[in-house]
Amino acid sequence: MMPASRTQRKDEGFSLVEVMVAIVILTVGLLSLAQMMVVATHSNQLSGRMTSCSALAKEQLERLKAAPFYTNPAALTPNPILAPGPGGVDPLGATVGGYSQLYDPEGIPTAGAGMFEVRWSITDVATALPLAMKSIQVRCLAATGVDQFSIIGEARFTTFRTANVG
Repeated sequence: MMPASRTQRKDEGFSLVEVMVAIVILTVGLLSLAQMMVVATHSNQLSGRMTSCSALAKEQLERLKAAPFYTNPAALTPNPILAPGPGGVDPLGATVGGYSQLYDPEGIPTAGAGMFEVRWSITDVATALPLAMKSIQVRCLAATGVDQFSIIGEARFTTFRTANVG
């Protein structure tokens, strides 16, 4: 006599609950990844803007460093480009005519609204030596009216120029 055969049923495949749990886990992971992509893209844009801001400030600093110290060296006539800013006003802290320039997002100077504002300050430095010395400071920041949170911080550079007086 043959033993009674039991029907063995093997569970094959996944149940609906297991599939739903897997979908939820996958969805949470993909949403986290999507959020990371948004943050990375935003950070990349901000980094590009700060690089542009630094380049504009450095370019203005180089222009001021390249300007001749005297327009007439024999007579020691100071160059008006390197003249100290107006008294009582800090050109780095406020927009002062002749000591600031607006730039569009591509770094082209503009007279109207711009994304970046480059400001500079020139001050005479007293020395005990027979030298004329100037301190040049340049600052680049978000232009007035531009969302201040679209650019992280600012770029600021300082240098000194000297020339023989006699």
